Amino acid sequence: VFIFGGAGAVLTLIVSLVLARGVTRPVYRLVEAAREIGRGNLMKPMDVVSGDEIGYLGETMEDMRRKILARDEQLRQMLGSVAHEIRNPLGGIEIYAGLIADDLPKEDPRKAHIQKVIGEVRTLDRVISEFLEFARPAPVQPEWVELGLLVEEAFFLVAPELEAGNIAYQTTISKGSRVFVDRGQIKQALVNVMKNAIQAMPEGGNLTVRAGLEADGVCLEVIDTGVGIAPSDLNRLFEPFFSTREKGSGLGLAIVQQIVRENGGRVVLESVPGSGTTCRLILPGPMETGAM
Repeated sequence: VFIFGGAGAVLTLIVSLVLARGVTRPVYRLVEAAREIGRGNLMKPMDVVSGDEIGYLGETMEDMRRKILARDEQLRQMLGSVAHEIRNPLGGIEIYAGLIADDLPKEDPRKAHIQKVIGEVRTLDRVISEFLEFARPAPVQPEWVELGLLVEEAFFLVAPELEAGNIAYQTTISKGSRVFVDRGQIKQALVNVMKNAIQAMPEGGNLTVRAGLEADGVCLEVIDTGVGIAPSDLNRLFEPFFSTREKGSGLGLAIVQQIVRENGGRVVLESVPGSGTTCRLILPGPMETGAM
């Protein structure tokens, strides 16, 4: 009796473990898929295949994902169309305002007013360009890219702003460090992050760009000594159209996150109010050693 009872208990335990694993694994995959949808990653389909209620739930979530993806695409197309319709007359306004400014004498006070109009038109054009970029991202064309050269190209684009803002710049990138990304897109994302860091240091400061090896790729860090970000705003900075600046479009970091995700990476943001912010771009690719 004891032998048969013990064998039955062991058999029951084994069957229970097998059944539990058969249930928990699909549920875990559903949870991970729901988290990806919550992060905005709508491109990964559901991979839960089952003939029971869990399979039915997976099919329902997959249908939901497809509908959200279709609606997101419609909204992007609408945003792109509206941006184009606004951008076309802006070009005419800038041209005619420039002609008026050229006809006015240099000492005429109205010339300064016209120049302000031209400046505001250019600001609107820049904002609309960000809208178009967010609404219609270009397809990713990854290649092996020297990380040091990429950082140098980004620094060249923001160097005038660094000098004007009295900001010291330093970088530590190992020679031969490479990432497998779209060169133009990641450079644009890096420039956006560096410009955000510059704007966070109105009184000057230090900007550091460095790279290190992570378990899942290369970590490119942009560190500033600026005003920092309030904890209540930190989790919302990647939301489209959310901005802590009066004239910001709220798309800068949203575009950065979109670009990095499309390139197979992720963005991590850490900040201490009054002490600065660190933005980490985790990019796919090995980190080779060597001094630069």
